[in-house]
Amino acid sequence: MQVSARRIWRAVERLAAWSLLPLLLLQFVSGYAILHWRLFSGVIGRTTAFRLHGVLQPITVAAVAIHGLTRLRRGLGRLGIRGRVLDGVLVLIGLGLMAASIHLHLLG
Repeated sequence: MQVSARRIWRAVERLAAWSLLPLLLLQFVSGYAILHWRLFSGVIGRTTAFRLHGVLQPITVAAVAIHGLTRLRRGLGRLGIRGRVLDGVLVLIGLGLMAASIHLHLLG
């Protein structure tokens, strides 16, 4: 049985979409733990919250880019706006978002 690239990409997109729920939840918890560390000290420490937030940020941006930009492409396609140039632009935007997020993570 041969699996098409379209089917694989659709599975990747669905995985990105469903992973957004726990990723964003952890982003909010770690962000609030950074800001209100006294309130969250029993759940997560401030240092751990900083590390968790930093590690999750590039993963969350990748999931948002994959899910959001493919949904944008599909929506524009319904309006008749499609083509390889649009696909290329969306890929470059997604790669740029992920590269910027990884760069910021590496900066600390």
